[in-house]
Order: sequence, then structure tokens, then C-alpha cells
Amino acid sequence: VVNLLGKALPDHKLVKIAMRQFYGVGPVVADKIMARLQFHDQLRVRDLSERQLNSLSALLDPPPADKDTLVNLQIEEDLLRKVRGDIAHLYSIGTWRGLRHAMRLPVRGQKSHPNAKSARKLNRLERRAYSTATATATATATAAAAATPATGASRPR
Repeated sequence: VVNLLGKALPDHKLVKIAMRQFYGVGPVVADKIMARLQFHDQLRVRDLSERQLNSLSALLDPPPADKDTLVNLQIEEDLLRKVRGDIAHLYSIGTWRGLRHAMRLPVRGQKSHPNAKSARKLNRLERRAYSTATATATATATAAAAATPATGASRPR
């Protein structure tokens, strides 16, 4: 097991597959990193030299800004923070996508009737000054008031 930037990479895995454990590194980015570092496709984690490990960690470590996409690569906490910030921004400006994210419903146009019905029940958005308990209590109180006649009113005979 090789520890790289806080992740334990199994020895028996290919390097391009083991790199996918980092959030933000998928198959395409892993292939680009392999080409940049001139690693062959069948290289296993156990076969990495110390120099190769250092170059890989230097490339994956958060780098300074530059025009190269691999140099601006964001993974793990940095990418999660950026994604959460983008979603919070969408919600704060009141967009439809932000509201769908807040309600934990499909955002990209998927149908929500069969698939998200349980999500609507289980992941309720807490609304201000409204809850199902107060709505039920109000409905029962109005029904009880309507059922009992007012005092002093004449009854039909």
C-alpha cells in the first residue's frame, strides 16, 4: 500500500485506476496525467519509483493558477468546496436549479414522478412558519369549531 496525499493506493492496482480514488480524477484526467508523466498504461502502483511518486504527488497537489488544465486541477476538498459553493450561489440568487438542489430533486430535467417521489417524502425542505404538525392541528381545530354550535344560537326544530 502506497500513501499518496492522504489516500492509500493498493499495490496491485494499475496507476491509472488507483488515481481515480481522488475526487475529481476520472478516467480521462487519469489518462492525461499518465501521458503527461510518461507512465505506460500497465504500470502498477507497486512498480512506481520514488521519483515517479514525487512527480505524481507534485502534479496532484493543489498547484498555483496557470492556463494549463492539469496545472489547475482541483481534487478532494478544494473541488467539493467549489461545487458546494456553486450550489449555494444558485440557491441564494433564487434560480430554479438552486431550488431543485435544495429540495433534493432532479436538477437536469429528469422526470420526478416515479423516481423522486420517495425523495420528496424523505428529504423534506424545512419551510419557515409551516409544518405538517401545525397544519394538522389547525385543520382539526377548525373542523371541531364548525361541528359545535355557538352558544345562544337557536336550534332548528
